[in-house]
Amino acid sequence: MLNNFLDNKIELIKDTHTYRLLADPEIEFTSVTTLIHTLFEPFDEVAIADNLCATNPKYMGMEPNELISKWHAARDHGSKVHEEIELALKKGIAPSEPKAKIALQWLDNYAMKSNIEIFSEVIIYSTDLKIAGTIDILAYDKVHDHYEIIDWKTSKKINIVSYGSKMGIHPTTANIMDCNHNHYAMQLSLYRYLLESYYGAKVHIQMIGHLKDDNCTSYITPYFYEQISSIVPQLT
Repeated sequence: MLNNFLDNKIELIKDTHTYRLLADPEIEFTSVTTLIHTLFEPFDEVAIADNLCATNPKYMGMEPNELISKWHAARDHGSKVHEEIELALKKGIAPSEPKAKIALQWLDNYAMKSNIEIFSEVIIYSTDLKIAGTIDILAYDKVHDHYEIIDWKTSKKINIVSYGSKMGIHPTTANIMDCNHNHYAMQLSLYRYLLESYYGAKVHIQMIGHLKDDNCTSYITPYFYEQISSIVPQLT
């Protein structure tokens, strides 16, 4: 039987970023983002901060702990932007963060292209694969009867080329550049795979909504179907 993403049978425990299936709380789900992180070299913030502060003129005079604190502040700011977008869409609470306001304006313009129904913070899962994840925006085009996946990103840059042409560390990603664009594309590809395989949804495209201080730039990302399909058998 196919899942229904509106049935509210699974919840996200935000403090631990873990998922709990109400009908079977003992199932331990791996989050989509956690799984994707295993396909690329881990981000060792201490080692990277030490190296940047010692060798990069941009960070000369800055202590590594100070740089790490800036990274954490940027991460927390991104979480706040996501939360404000969700509250605006679900409860009508006006956002205070400029990037959240930009996201909502962009979404209004986007929805005008067709008869679009917007679903915010949609949790999807598979008990077979023991994977769960949260889609920022799932947009249903009623005219064309398909879905589009939108993921908000507040990163300073969307890099389409990796530093030093570094590739992924898993056989599946050995030919994929280790850059944040591809990390996000793999994440969205797994969302699409779950929607099509376990929800019977027809997905047209998946995209990044890159939120900057003054605008939102959208990037349609590739569907890494072959790579995701090769990972899935290892999860069952």
